[in-house]
Amino acid sequence: MSIPTTELSTRLESARRLVDEMGRLTLEYFGREQLAIDHKADGSIVTEADRAAEHHARSAILESYPDDGLLGEEHGEVHGDSPWRWVIDPIDGTVSFARGVPAYGVLIGIEYEHEPVGGVIHLPAWGETTWGGRDLGAWQQRCQEAPRPARVSNTEALDEAMVCTTTWDYFRDGGCIELHDRLVRACTTRGWSDCSAHLLLATGRIDAVVDPLLSRWDICASIAVIEAAGGRVTDLSGQRDPACRGAILSNGPLHEPLLALVSP
Repeated sequence: MSIPTTELSTRLESARRLVDEMGRLTLEYFGREQLAIDHKADGSIVTEADRAAEHHARSAILESYPDDGLLGEEHGEVHGDSPWRWVIDPIDGTVSFARGVPAYGVLIGIEYEHEPVGGVIHLPAWGETTWGGRDLGAWQQRCQEAPRPARVSNTEALDEAMVCTTTWDYFRDGGCIELHDRLVRACTTRGWSDCSAHLLLATGRIDAVVDPLLSRWDICASIAVIEAAGGRVTDLSGQRDPACRGAILSNGPLHEPLLALVSP
C-alpha cells in the first residue's frame, strides 16, 4: 500500500501539537483530591480529564481535517470521506492517572485505509514523547531536549530480555493465565503501565511488551511508532492485526520466541 508521505507528515506534526495540548490539559487535573470519576458499562473508569482532553482533540481535528474519520475512546466514531482516520486515547492508564501515578499517556494514532501508519505517545507527567510514521522513522524527545532518533533494542535471547505487562488481571480476563506463568519463567518481567511500556520499547529501554487485552485506541499509535522504530507488533497468533484484542510488541528478534510461549 502506497502512503502519501507528505500528507502523513503533516498529520503527524498536527498530532504532536495536539498531544502536547492534551497533556497540559490532563496535568491540570492530575493529582486532584476531588477528581470526578465515573464507571463505564465495561467496568473501567473514566474521569473528567479523559472527556475534556478528547473533546479538545476532536474539535481541533474535525476543524483542520473535516474529511477525515475519527475514533475516540470516550466519544465514539465520526465517519469520514477520506482514507484517513485519527484514533484517540485521551488518557491511556486512567487507573494510574486517577491515583496520581505519573505512568499515564496521551495517544493519537493515524490510520490510512484502516492501517496504522503514524502515531504519537506522550507521557505528560514524565515530560517525554515518542512519535513515528511509515517511511518517516521514529523519534523521541524528553522535556525541552532536541528530538533524536528512536530505536528498539537488539536483545536476542529471552533469558536476557526485559518484558513488560500491564497487569496480571488482563491475562486472567483474556484467558491467558498460563501464558503469564510461562512468561515470568522465561524472562525478566515488570508491570510498567499501559503505553508507558510501549514508549520504553520504542526507545530501546525494554525489549518487548505482552498485552493480552486491548482496544483499538490502546494499540493504534503504538503499532505505528514501534514499527517505525524497527520493532514488530502482532496479535497473539502472530498475525498483524490492527484490531487485535491481544498483542505481542517486540524489538523483532524476540518476537518468534515470544510467540512460541503463547502456544508451546
